[in-house]
Amino acid sequence: MKVAMQYQNKTPEEIVRQYKKRLRTKQGLLILILLLYIIFNIKGIWWGDDGMADVLLKLFILIVITFPINVRISGEFMSLNLILNQNCDPVTYVQVLHLLEKVHKRKRSAVAIRINEASGLMWSGQFSDALALAESLCNKYKLSVNYQISLLNIRFNCYKKMDDLERAMQVKYEAEVLVSSFKKASLQRTGQELLNVMDASLALWRGDHETYRRMEEARSVRYTAKLQKVVSAVCLADVDIACGELKNAKTHLEYAIREGGTLYVVEDARHMLAELTQKEQG
Repeated sequence: MKVAMQYQNKTPEEIVRQYKKRLRTKQGLLILILLLYIIFNIKGIWWGDDGMADVLLKLFILIVITFPINVRISGEFMSLNLILNQNCDPVTYVQVLHLLEKVHKRKRSAVAIRINEASGLMWSGQFSDALALAESLCNKYKLSVNYQISLLNIRFNCYKKMDDLERAMQVKYEAEVLVSSFKKASLQRTGQELLNVMDASLALWRGDHETYRRMEEARSVRYTAKLQKVVSAVCLADVDIACGELKNAKTHLEYAIREGGTLYVVEDARHMLAELTQKEQG
């Protein structure tokens, strides 16, 4: 993926510097368009030469012209997620988000940055820090449904990785209550997917390997992000080892180590592969 490649082998400072340059260019273009709009239309508005229909028409034209630029600005911000999802580099991702806090100071942007930062901390293995940040965001802001779902996922995973199953189950209950309140079909699907992920994770934790394998193989056909594929490979390797399918496990682990970047699961994969190699040699 070309966009993902543009972030590889670059320091967080270089990524943010290029991002700011592109952002300022688009913002400057918006300001220029607004100034031209005011210059060409102020006379008609001031002297009353333009009726309400004319004013509304010109305003509509302004919105149509500037809308693609605003979309590009949003898309530029969203593309930074590729550092995590495709490059599998949560360490760089968190550092980039720290630097972006000085660039985007509006409340909406600040919330998005902090939620993404919590996700990056989790995937780099800093579970207590990720959890503290996620919990603080839950209590501080009124969040959109998608943000609530993201935070539930982060909190559930962190509690589970910290072996606090009681609180993980409490988060799952919160997720069930939230999903049951959804009216839109699209939100119901998204919410159910979250619950399915939690159920699969709990099945693996309980040692119910066949249930996990069935659920994961059904979901993995829809995976597009490399992060999803790497994490799935490590979990399936765990199942393979438990079921005595050591060759498959080795293939999964080697893939995770090769493609997993700075994800915390890579260290897990290395330990599992070392143990597997020792077992084969023994």
